[in-house]
Amino acid sequence: MTSTPYENNWEHLSAEFALLDLLLRREVLGSRAAPGGDSTTGAQIEELRAAAAALRLEIDERSRDTLERGTFLALPHVARLFGLSPFETGAVAVCLALEADLRYERLYALLQDDPTRKRPSVDVILRLLTSTAGERLRVRAFFAPQATLFRSHILRYTEDAEAPQLARVVRLDARMTNYLLGVGGMGHEAERCVRAVHAPRPLAELRWHDELKDGLLEVTREYLRSPQPARRKLIFHFQGPAGTGKKTLAAALCGELGARLLVVDLRRVLDGSHDFEESLRAVMREAILQPTALFIEHFDLLTDGDEEELSARRRALAVAVEDFSWLTFIATANDWEPAGMFGEHLLLGVALPAPDAEERALLWDALADADASFAPGVEWEELAARFRLTPRQLRDAHVAARNYAHLREGDGAQVSADDLNRACRAQSNQRLGTLARKLALRHDWADLILPPDSVAHLRELCAQMRHRQTVFGAWGFERRLSLRRGLCALFCGPSGTGKTMAVEIIARELGLDAYKIDLSTVVSKYIGETEKNLSRIFAEAETSNAVLFFDEADALFGKRSEVKDAHDRYANIETGYLLQRIEEFEGLVILATNLRKNIDEAFFRRMSVAVEFPFPEEADRYRLWRRHFPDAAPVSDDVDFNFLAGRLQLAGGNIKNIAVGAAFMAAANSGRIHMRHVIRAARREYEKIGRMCTEMEFAPYHALLDAAGDEPNAGRIV
Repeated sequence: MTSTPYENNWEHLSAEFALLDLLLRREVLGSRAAPGGDSTTGAQIEELRAAAAALRLEIDERSRDTLERGTFLALPHVARLFGLSPFETGAVAVCLALEADLRYERLYALLQDDPTRKRPSVDVILRLLTSTAGERLRVRAFFAPQATLFRSHILRYTEDAEAPQLARVVRLDARMTNYLLGVGGMGHEAERCVRAVHAPRPLAELRWHDELKDGLLEVTREYLRSPQPARRKLIFHFQGPAGTGKKTLAAALCGELGARLLVVDLRRVLDGSHDFEESLRAVMREAILQPTALFIEHFDLLTDGDEEELSARRRALAVAVEDFSWLTFIATANDWEPAGMFGEHLLLGVALPAPDAEERALLWDALADADASFAPGVEWEELAARFRLTPRQLRDAHVAARNYAHLREGDGAQVSADDLNRACRAQSNQRLGTLARKLALRHDWADLILPPDSVAHLRELCAQMRHRQTVFGAWGFERRLSLRRGLCALFCGPSGTGKTMAVEIIARELGLDAYKIDLSTVVSKYIGETEKNLSRIFAEAETSNAVLFFDEADALFGKRSEVKDAHDRYANIETGYLLQRIEEFEGLVILATNLRKNIDEAFFRRMSVAVEFPFPEEADRYRLWRRHFPDAAPVSDDVDFNFLAGRLQLAGGNIKNIAVGAAFMAAANSGRIHMRHVIRAARREYEKIGRMCTEMEFAPYHALLDAAGDEPNAGRIV
């Protein structure tokens, strides 16, 4: 006769609890019966045993019919998911009963002859679910720490591990309790560390080429068609910078398969107060309960640090993947290879680089087509070439640019090129400021006093940065180059000739930030530290969309010496390492040196541009003198600019210092800048740089060097 299916999950659990009631009555009678007692008690026990066996058969039959009809039954589902035996499933039911009805507290305490022990012990479970001593001995293995019930955190011990196994009290995990009773929620740990991806984008809309997308989809489908996919897990390793779309691709792939994706934030797991392995397993168990594929983000946290500790954590993650996940994605930004980590499971590495300039231009075009608020004339290709943004950063920059436009002009404002430049700079990595000094971009081309050829050279450098995509991409020059995709320029000239100013002007012209690297904080006497410092700088610079400026570069890029000892060898290694990082860097690197002859010749071969900053001639010095006194400054007619330019052979930096010094002297007394102020400020500058103020050089104004005038305590210069 066909059995009647259960209407719902609770009806099935009620039947399981009715079976437990029979088993409890049997054990209570047995515990009260004296050895060799009357036959009535023995008959009652046998009657209860037979009733329990019959009810067990009925429950199993009705459960099969219910599942065939498509009705969800939590306990059989959990048994199937975790591969639980009938005994293990019964142990779960024994612990679940207490969470559904508190009357079982009294019954469990009665069986243990202790009113304080209200949860079942291992001994109680064995007595309820086994009939013979041999069976009891055999199933004790199910209570080992590495057995499925405890490794999967379905059951947990509440007693000290030092207690005898039979005496240890067992409870059902809170998340499993809610799942079996049909109560929503993932539990505190999973709620904190896991989030679901809803409404993934269609795979066909993603920017990756069709060969990659189709290949990933086919590999996954082939895996699912294999006879026993659960025995060999499928793991994808997506490697690429943050924001390139790794999670989006994984979600879209799952969407094509009709599967859901859960994102596990390893950073939150590591930040938790619990044991890492326990927290990780509680979190990743959601993949089998829900069920979903898993995306492990921030996996880089398990690749850089104390190797012994990280290795243990990676092993714990690999075991959790084996136990809980059928399809796993791990994502790293760093170039790290998890060789051997997942044993015999199928691990496929997929490089997902940031989009190149051509792809970025297409992404900008797509945004422009969908948004009519952009002002006409925006050069999308130039914007794409200038800012190396990931798709996520690009979308965020789009939103930020619209907000800037709204703040500027209100509703209906058009997004200008300046709004877009500002938004793109805001999306760039700003952490480089902790390793280098950000330059204030206050100068323009009119401030730069250089020979026309040097200025033309600098403008050519800007043009090269603007048209990189045309030359490297459209014209195919990138295929001829092994590494270099960025530009490296060398500025050579005495101190004060305008090298730093030129960097500021170039960065301003390109709409980029500029950072000056203090080599004193980079170069270290300790072996390997210099390379580590340089690595940090370039790693941050890759996502900063900034100009890197190494001043006094000969301190690090000087001529490589003959190897005579270990220090020479490691100094040359540092030089070679820097050359490598410069060639790999995709942006603009500018090196400055006061003495060109001190620079290793190997560097000149690797420079895209070398610009001379010569000591200024008289005509240039005249322009510098006039330039450094603003129009608003009260400059007296007695200031002899022809004399200053012709007789004082100084660089622009020194001239600037003199002009500012003279202004302060004038502000302190006369309120107007006179020649005497300029001459005395020049004397101070000469003192600072160690030059003598000779009568021949300062004639006919040499008398002003000694005159105290209206400045008190003026010293005499010989």
